[in-house]
Amino acid sequence: MASATGAVIDVPLIQQLGTVALLVALAPLIAIALRWRRPESHGATTTVVMMLALASGALMIVVGSAARVSGEYIDVQPGWRTAVYFACFSAWAAFMPYLYLRVSVEELRRGQLPAQVSLVFWLFAIVAVWGLEEAISILLMGVFAAAGLARDFVALRVTLNETSYTYLLALATLCAALPLWRAVTESLGVDRWSRSIRSLTPMWSDLVRTCPEVVLRHPSPQSSPVHRVHRMCVEIRDSLSLLGRYVEDLPDAVSVDNKSAAEVFYRAAHRRRADAPPGAFTKVPIEPSADLKQEVRVLAAIGRYWPTEPGFTVKTQGEQR
Repeated sequence: MASATGAVIDVPLIQQLGTVALLVALAPLIAIALRWRRPESHGATTTVVMMLALASGALMIVVGSAARVSGEYIDVQPGWRTAVYFACFSAWAAFMPYLYLRVSVEELRRGQLPAQVSLVFWLFAIVAVWGLEEAISILLMGVFAAAGLARDFVALRVTLNETSYTYLLALATLCAALPLWRAVTESLGVDRWSRSIRSLTPMWSDLVRTCPEVVLRHPSPQSSPVHRVHRMCVEIRDSLSLLGRYVEDLPDAVSVDNKSAAEVFYRAAHRRRADAPPGAFTKVPIEPSADLKQEVRVLAAIGRYWPTEPGFTVKTQGEQR
């Protein structure tokens, strides 16, 4: 690039622009963390954060001009400009993990979180502590380099910074590939939600045949597997509720295992299709669920024992309307 632009964009400038780009990339993450704390002012907060990040980046390019002229890494050049350069970067690099650490600690102290959500906040907290350590270490490197002190530490920190860029690039590539991986698995029907649809389909098909009034209308033609499985769960729950008036011979109203529940509801569905008169509503104890993943597990456990009728077929959810 230096040759192509006649040294207008030289290697030292590219190096400094890379650091500035990393700073600007932190700004949206900081804005997200601030929105967690003050959602009522998210628009203004995002604008202010982005403007401050751009101003900090511009200041870094300005104070880094002397290092670019000398052809040295600003990381090792003595002088106040080096201290200002790394103070700007370290302030942003420390503020982001500080916010995430504070939010994570508050949520974990508040408690009453699902296990997976708690795990995410613990992960945020651990990464935030590491981020604070890195930010403080980079700031010390800038101060020592500016004062001409601790040259061994400065050299070590420069090497670690270069290595960190490689790891960050690999991590960013992985994150960018996740949506593509999800699209591929969905198209092949091997993702979690497509498998859930297949596991629920036999019971769901029988129930919506018995209780067609529960079928939700106007589905989106571009609906995702998670949207379709959510619809199936709603329709299954609604069907089971309607079949409560056709339940007979409930083995134990206090504790019913999945196999017994499947048999009870299957017989109730058969009676409804045979136009049997409804009776008093009988509640069949089914484990409640807190989210869609748990709901799929609960219903799939019942569907695993759902009897199938030979010769009976029904279209999939996206086709039946």
